[in-house]
Amino acid sequence: MSLSAKKILLLVLVVICLVLVVMQFINRSAEPTSEQAQETLSKLPEQETVKEKAKGDEEAHKYRVYYITIEKIENGTYSGTTKEGTGIKFSDKNLNEPIPSNLKKGDIVKAYFDLEYSTKGLVKVEKVDEMPDDDESSS
Repeated sequence: MSLSAKKILLLVLVVICLVLVVMQFINRSAEPTSEQAQETLSKLPEQETVKEKAKGDEEAHKYRVYYITIEKIENGTYSGTTKEGTGIKFSDKNLNEPIPSNLKKGDIVKAYFDLEYSTKGLVKVEKVDEMPDDDESSS
């Protein structure tokens, strides 16, 4: 292998490493911290509060429930907005229970946020047929 071929190979490897580092940084910065998640949750108007057991839990927890319309699905990350227009992103890896496999753009989900452990944040989503009326969803 000639010296110029080695230099080109080294340059390609350096560029690949830089691209991987940048991609890792972008993915890491996309995940909100627990403080950011708590702040977002506190800004949302309360739609419904329920107390039930989640998969794997021994006792019931209090959950704040929001209804979200899915607007975008990209690389296993679901993006949507509440009725009030607040944007929320979630992926399967952050949840205690799997996301329904048949979710698509335009679907409405019921999102459960753990009120007792704010670091957990969103723990479960369920697909629902329609957005409830304001008077039906408040408890």
